[in-house]
Amino acid sequence: MKKLAAIGDSFSTTTYGSSWPDYISDRLQSSLVRACSAGAGNAFYVEKCHDIVKDPEVDLVIVQLTEPSRVVIGSQTWQDIQAGHREHPIPAPEDYYDPSHNNIYKDIGCYTMNVHDNRRWLDPLTGQDSGDLDKFWLREVAGTRFYNYQTVHNILAIKALCDQWNKPLIFFSWFVDSFELILPGYEWLHNVVNIVPGSAAAECNRMMLKKTDCGHYATAESQQLVDTWLWPHVQSILEDMRL
Repeated sequence: MKKLAAIGDSFSTTTYGSSWPDYISDRLQSSLVRACSAGAGNAFYVEKCHDIVKDPEVDLVIVQLTEPSRVVIGSQTWQDIQAGHREHPIPAPEDYYDPSHNNIYKDIGCYTMNVHDNRRWLDPLTGQDSGDLDKFWLREVAGTRFYNYQTVHNILAIKALCDQWNKPLIFFSWFVDSFELILPGYEWLHNVVNIVPGSAAAECNRMMLKKTDCGHYATAESQQLVDTWLWPHVQSILEDMRL
């Protein structure tokens, strides 16, 4: 295998040490292209996948799905920063890794909403008073069924892109059991997408893996997760696909 493409959020980065893409690519004896960013929501993965699948050397795409409640919204501020029209307005404070939850890719600028505490980051970022945004977001938006459906739609979009460019594709979920992501009425997806059963978070808890201070996993723990849970499932799926 020439190249593995890995898409995900902070659990897929090297911020805390080596993570699952490093160990899967080692198992496959392939090079790695990593399209992962802290705080990313599933909707932010789609355009990254659109570009990755055009690489003729990519032989496999693995997508680490995140929480449906990580809602991605367009951000004019981040779009302006990406275009070079303004400077980054706030440095990251010592007590929080990525305060802006910014996602900038190509000409796209966006913000991933938290379930709460958005005002803390949005006000200094935009220079405006976001008022009762957090109360509204928690009460009316976060956790609504719509974003469970949007996650299914993101899965379908990524699948369509990989199919168009003949790239084998595997999904796994970090926070939510993968079978809970497939909503009633979409059971047919089990027959057309390769998705690892369960969730990484549940496996980490079962193995009682030590977390970092901010709830992530360092190199040794990431390797244990791959060796014990992720790689056996990926290997089985690859054998079924005869890859």
